[in-house]
Amino acid sequence: MDKGQLLEKAILTQRREDLLWRATGDDRHRDMKMEALREARKIAGGLSAHLAAAAEAHTVAEINKRLSALQSAETAKTVVPVENLHTMVDDLIKSVHDYLEQNKSQLESTVQSAWRMHHVVDLWGAGVLLLVMVILVGGSWGLVVRVVRPTMDLTQAASRFGRGDVSTRVPVRRDDELGTLCRTFNTMADDVENAEKMRLQFVASVAHDLKNPLVTIGGAARVLKKRTLDPDQAKEWLNRIIAQVLRLENLTLDLMDTVQVSTGQLSLNKTELDLTELIRGVHQEQVDLGTTHSLVFEGEKACKVVGDRNRLERVAFNLISNALKYSPENSSVRLRVEQRGAEAVFVVRDEGAGMSAEEIEVAFQPFGRGSRTQNMAKGTGMGLCIVKSIVEAHGGRITLESEMEKGTTVEVSLPLAQG
Repeated sequence: MDKGQLLEKAILTQRREDLLWRATGDDRHRDMKMEALREARKIAGGLSAHLAAAAEAHTVAEINKRLSALQSAETAKTVVPVENLHTMVDDLIKSVHDYLEQNKSQLESTVQSAWRMHHVVDLWGAGVLLLVMVILVGGSWGLVVRVVRPTMDLTQAASRFGRGDVSTRVPVRRDDELGTLCRTFNTMADDVENAEKMRLQFVASVAHDLKNPLVTIGGAARVLKKRTLDPDQAKEWLNRIIAQVLRLENLTLDLMDTVQVSTGQLSLNKTELDLTELIRGVHQEQVDLGTTHSLVFEGEKACKVVGDRNRLERVAFNLISNALKYSPENSSVRLRVEQRGAEAVFVVRDEGAGMSAEEIEVAFQPFGRGSRTQNMAKGTGMGLCIVKSIVEAHGGRITLESEMEKGTTVEVSLPLAQG
């Protein structure tokens, strides 16, 4: 499933960069779309190692065939019309979705087998429990009370927990081995219940973040359909749609990064790049999209690092987005890139609400949001966790300093490229 998701991401990145290249004529977008296409070919080439059925083999062959056709079109001497290219990409994404569905079916089959094994183990456990009870009946009542009752409590609690009652707990009746086992069960149940609450909060946040851009896009589309607008007005509405599409795309990338970070499979495509130039480009993109803040960039000296351009752009975008969300309108958000010894340092400083010591302590943890910040702005609580993982995967580090009601400063330090 992870490889299929990575392949879909690479294809969507290729489509985005192709559209940006056609719209701006910037060769950097053309190079990035070809890089995304090569990454897609590489990922597709590795899918055959995970095949479990003939249907999957056919789908993988179809994916590679469509990728070859897309690559031939992209490398042709004449530019392929965007409508033809979109059709090819849509067919390719459909094949990838077919592959993901086939993988899902295989996973469901495995889960069903696991549940059947679980049922057998439950029957065996019940038999063992019955045997223990028979033996204890022949002994003293005190031994029955000491062993059987806690065992039954634990068995019943485990059964309720398995049926979805994560609030169930086991009474700890004695300070012995069984008592320790009951306390361990209760601790595990607390952890699972807390994780479930965080998962529901995460789903609610994602649903909210998906809803707002979709409402904006739908409203803009209806305005463009029903009204005859002059070119400047139409351009303004189209810019709103583009901004919201980029927001949805960034949310999708955050979710995919969340999966990769959680599974320890964060993949990087490293090249030598100028961090100053990269941050300057992100700054200009934010300014072009429009902002109610004063967004200032400082950095003249080139700072060469070895890193994944797309991932580092994600780091910059997330940090700038946080600074804007938690700062009052018309305040300043300052970006700076500088060299300190053998490191390139990217600094984001805002004049926002700031963070308490307790909020700073959990800021880089998954879902690490305090109740105060949850009421100030919507979010999944995964942004800084993802940023930290990306920075550390580059051999760097991230630090955060903040003062309540005065603002926050975040520094990302990366090793300079050698030579």
